[in-house]
Amino acid sequence: MTPAQIPVEAWLLFAAPVAAILLGFFVMRPLAPEKTHWPILLSCAVVTAASFALTARVLAGHSFDVNFWRWAGVGKWGVDFGLRVDGPGMAVLSMVSLVGSLIHVYAAGYMKGDPGFSRFFLVFHLFFLAMIGLLTSNNFVQLYLFWELVGVASYLLVGFWFHKESARAAALKAFLVNRVGDFGFLLAVLLILAYYKVAHFHLVYVQVAGGRHEMLGVIGVLLIWAACAKSAQFPLYFWLPDAMEGPTPVSALMHAATMVTAGLFLLVRAWPLIAAVERLPHLVAAIGAVTALGAAVVAGTKKDLKRILAYSTVSHLGLMMLALGLGQVAAALFHLFTHGFFKAALFLCAGNIAHALGRSTAGVDDVGGMRKAMPVTYACFVAAALSLAGVWPLAGFYSKDAILDAAWRRGGGYAAAGLLVCAASAFYIFRMLFLIFHGKRPQQKRGGERPHEAGPAMAVPVVFLALGALAAGCLRHEISNLVLFGLKGLPMGIPGMAGALNLPGQPLLPEFDWVVFALGTGMAALGAACAYCLTMVDAGWDWRWRGGAAERVFESDFGWKIVVDKIAGGVVACARLVGNVLDKAWWDGLIEGLAASTRGLSERLSIFSAGRLNDSLWWMAAGAALLLGRTLR
Repeated sequence: MTPAQIPVEAWLLFAAPVAAILLGFFVMRPLAPEKTHWPILLSCAVVTAASFALTARVLAGHSFDVNFWRWAGVGKWGVDFGLRVDGPGMAVLSMVSLVGSLIHVYAAGYMKGDPGFSRFFLVFHLFFLAMIGLLTSNNFVQLYLFWELVGVASYLLVGFWFHKESARAAALKAFLVNRVGDFGFLLAVLLILAYYKVAHFHLVYVQVAGGRHEMLGVIGVLLIWAACAKSAQFPLYFWLPDAMEGPTPVSALMHAATMVTAGLFLLVRAWPLIAAVERLPHLVAAIGAVTALGAAVVAGTKKDLKRILAYSTVSHLGLMMLALGLGQVAAALFHLFTHGFFKAALFLCAGNIAHALGRSTAGVDDVGGMRKAMPVTYACFVAAALSLAGVWPLAGFYSKDAILDAAWRRGGGYAAAGLLVCAASAFYIFRMLFLIFHGKRPQQKRGGERPHEAGPAMAVPVVFLALGALAAGCLRHEISNLVLFGLKGLPMGIPGMAGALNLPGQPLLPEFDWVVFALGTGMAALGAACAYCLTMVDAGWDWRWRGGAAERVFESDFGWKIVVDKIAGGVVACARLVGNVLDKAWWDGLIEGLAASTRGLSERLSIFSAGRLNDSLWWMAAGAALLLGRTLR
């Protein structure tokens, strides 16, 4: 396929957002800033329709990978800018476009009246555009560029309310931690270019399949490191809970559809490289299992509603990493797909609750008994919570059951971690449900606020997301087919590509297993029952256990935050040493001493240049005689 043969839908993926951002910045912002969102919402509709049309093409067998132009080249070596439309990319893009568009609509109501309304929507849509570019890149360099654009946009959005010191600190932490991971990605890209001389995914896959494994282990570890930072996996997860300082639409888009899913998608794209090294998939699975279980336990102890959901996101991303490490590529992508719907719905419900209380966020101390005051939000929260807990036949059940099936078949610690995560997930989400909407405990004091249901602009998107959390499981066979097409490779028309290539990974979801169903459902029921007993039967338990050693352990994430603080303190101390001792004392002293030495030397040499004409003529004559004598010798 040539650029001229690319379907118009593919062009619209980029043309619509770029046009909307330019129109919003140069026309709407100076003339009517309160209407900046209209071209951006139109762009969201166009991108969603285009992504659905391209997904239908892929399901019909019309994937493609094409280069537009060469934007970096030296001789025969170069990097192209291209577009890859295949199964894995379209599976994620269809979710990102739909969920992201609904969050844009929600943001129009949530951010109404904010002084930075215009600036918010321009950066928000840039975030959306960066994710589209990342999902459709066809080479590692291009993916890295959009990867960095996602990071920059997230920094601007997390710190959007920059008048708050906590927002500025959270944005800086997210930016710096992600730079640690991004440096690993950059090194991986440079090694790929050095050893394989190409950046295109398929050309690298072909060389790896042909046995070229130079530095492949190092490249795989660096890519996993980058994914751990972007997708908030242990040990680089700790920035994500603090990123809740941004507006709720930012939290929803970041956690459900964009930034944190980018790391997992990078591993899916690079899976042929990682799977070629025997121990790397086990490393991915181990990281996922530890992260999923640890974050699920900590989520059950938090008080801030958005922070509970943040740790929930970390846990579910861990589940996806676990599935990927076990070779279940389809299961990982399917859970990413369903997670986008129920997690976005939960975040927006939390936003509705905080908005009803007149705050940017709320905790379990600020709510209680809100079921009758907010019936629509309550119904949507229940649907999304049941899906997250993996209750049949909701969407979350099918994707989580597929991951649990893979872990159960592998056995050992993976099976135990999968079952415990099922119980812990049900516990924290039902604890949240009961504390927010049921009962009214003496410890929960809302003051004089009268909570009310959100307006249509904020309620309708949540309803649609909740419906997705209910019904997205029906698309499990389509997701399997999309991933299957992606893993079979693409018959390319690019020079150097010899047809399709079978890539490693399990493209099909596992068959239904009654044993796994009973185990998963039983553990979820156990978690929900514990939540009911500790919030409804013993209504004061959630406040009585705090204040002791247990709370300190959970607040420090089992001590890991303390370790991170020590490491950060050591880095700061080293920087201070370099700045105060090496720079100011030694280097500045050397520079200042060099100036003084130069001045003294020049004064001593000045005696040879007294400015007398006779002396100058004498030296000129002596030099000329010396040169003449050497020439005539």
